[in-house]
Amino acid sequence: MSAPDEAIEKIKAGLEPYIKPLEQVNYIRRIIALHLAACSQDAPANQPLVLAGTSRDIIAPSPSAKGLHREYFEALKANVAAKIDLDDVVQQRPATPERVPPPPLDHINPLEERVATLKLEEKRRKLSIVRKYLDQLVDQPAASPAFLDTDEIFRGCPRLPSVPQDFLDDLVSTGDRAGTDLGSQAQRLEKIVLRSKLQLRQEERLLQEAKERSRDRPDVISNGAKMEALNATRNGLITWIERELSTASASESAHGEDGRTGRGEADQATISHGLADIKQKYEKYLAQRARLLELAQHQPQISTKPELKPKEARSTTKPPTQPVNHLLIPYIERLLALSRAQRSSIAHKSHLNAMLSKQTKDACQSLGHLAEESQLLPAYPMKDSQRRRSGLIDDIMTKKTDVPDITKRIKPWMFASDSAKIANLEAVAETIEAGQLGLEGSIKAIAELERLLGLAQGKEEVEAKDGLAEGNVLLSGVDKRQAKQEKKTGDIWSVLHGNLGLIGQDDCI
Repeated sequence: MSAPDEAIEKIKAGLEPYIKPLEQVNYIRRIIALHLAACSQDAPANQPLVLAGTSRDIIAPSPSAKGLHREYFEALKANVAAKIDLDDVVQQRPATPERVPPPPLDHINPLEERVATLKLEEKRRKLSIVRKYLDQLVDQPAASPAFLDTDEIFRGCPRLPSVPQDFLDDLVSTGDRAGTDLGSQAQRLEKIVLRSKLQLRQEERLLQEAKERSRDRPDVISNGAKMEALNATRNGLITWIERELSTASASESAHGEDGRTGRGEADQATISHGLADIKQKYEKYLAQRARLLELAQHQPQISTKPELKPKEARSTTKPPTQPVNHLLIPYIERLLALSRAQRSSIAHKSHLNAMLSKQTKDACQSLGHLAEESQLLPAYPMKDSQRRRSGLIDDIMTKKTDVPDITKRIKPWMFASDSAKIANLEAVAETIEAGQLGLEGSIKAIAELERLLGLAQGKEEVEAKDGLAEGNVLLSGVDKRQAKQEKKTGDIWSVLHGNLGLIGQDDCI
């Protein structure tokens, strides 16, 4: 028998209980129908809830349904209604949606087309301008003076010192006394504007000359050297202004209140003289600054590249100056080294302070938690008199910084530990003393018992025997008799060991 036949036979054998003849099937159906009719009491059969969504029949909840069963009926009713609405919408919707034809070219507004074109041209023009300037920035050398932006140069530098209040008060009082002369102020402002324009032209001319000199050699002077020179010049100017302001404030404070009444026109003259002096020194500073920039940009070697374009004739010809880089560079390098060392020391100090403050805060927090859970501190609290021993120094030290003082947190623990140690030592000493007293009493009681039992005399007799073992026999006999008599006299039973003898023996003798 082949394998497929065996498989068919197995399938038939498995399905044989479920395969029945037609007559038997009809008989079973009739029995089931009668059983259902008996259960429903000849009422029309309800549609099962599983097939609720297959028809448009309205499902009404049974009056006996309660709780979750009733909620299920209501949800099922809402679901069937939603399905019916969806079917209606689907049936009403056409199979293929209508396509909206594109508008013809004749209806395009030429004005809108023109506006869109203008917007695109404006955007293209802006992008071309941005591209042009980016190309110019790429073509310019990195060491060009145009890159020396003052905002970038003075970023991170300390602020200028403030003017003393006394000096400002004097200026205000002098202005009040002299009155407001609008004409003189306008002339002064015009002079300031002209002076600024003149300085601007001079600086532009110097800048143009520096550009012409450094165009063929952009790598001769680095941007860092220029930055260092400008910083040195600026620091010198700030130092000079601070010195002048300090001397002015010192002189003003030295005179005091008594000299203010006798001033008058002398103050105006002094201020004018001082302003003229400051102006002269500032002009001298500008000249020295221009000289310093010229020296910093001076070419150390003659360029071998021939000039293609003839230079324009200059109004003023300056003699060539010798380079002084070998004089300035050592000082600048030394200043840079000192500044780096100071920065590193300051950074290291700040790091150490931050770490110590953090550890101190953690230690104080841990000590605070331990103090809340400790049983030693409440038992031995620190007295107020000992808290005041530190005096004013601790208060001053704690007021200087916001970091909590760890010594104040540790002092109660030290005091409590010392107090607990002293208390334990006192308790141990008292216990030892009581033990010594008890031991002495027990030793006395044992000695008294030995004396009453005669054990002490027995010990003395043994020692006497060991000491007189080499003596003569007579003396040893005498000693034995004496020891025996002493034992009899010292023993509590010695009263019963007497030589009683017979009654009337003395009379016989």
